[in-house]
Amino acid sequence: MDMRYFIAINLEESLKKEVGCALEGLKAGKWDVKWAPAENLHITLKFMGDASDNSVQRVKEHLAGISKRHRPFGVKLYGVGIFPDRRRPRVVWIDLLNSEELIKLQEEVETSIITIGFAREDRLFSPHLTIGRIRSLRDRDSFISAIETLKDKDFGNIGVNKISLMNSELKSIGAQYSIVAEFPLMKEAQ
Repeated sequence: MDMRYFIAINLEESLKKEVGCALEGLKAGKWDVKWAPAENLHITLKFMGDASDNSVQRVKEHLAGISKRHRPFGVKLYGVGIFPDRRRPRVVWIDLLNSEELIKLQEEVETSIITIGFAREDRLFSPHLTIGRIRSLRDRDSFISAIETLKDKDFGNIGVNKISLMNSELKSIGAQYSIVAEFPLMKEAQ
């Protein structure tokens, strides 16, 4: 059976809780936003969609090689914003600062995975952590004002020390994510 797969950086449990607590005020608002459950927070490096067992095995082999070429690094979670803009907000996100290494890692994952047959993303990678998807916005101005109060919020650092191959299963309670395999970053300092 085919499953929906993606490649991600998972957050530590303590950081997931920190982000969840910091966003309680936003979540309490009466806006029509589907907030990401704290346990599902992750940074997507590549969404693959449906994949056969053979493709998944090849992805694992590629990720094992990639992980050996990168050393662990850190990224700062800082400030809440919206995509694409204030007039038509659709996604609520937290910015990722000091993300040069993350961008390099994502590009290597993207380039490697397309050799297996997965399509290249048609937009540039923009390092962020998605925390909500806006369904409709009845009171856009108050929502934007609430977001603005968190534009300088420092959520802390993510220790990026492994790549996770994940699958997603849609259930009545929402998407449930499972770790299929993890690949520790192992490159030695030079």
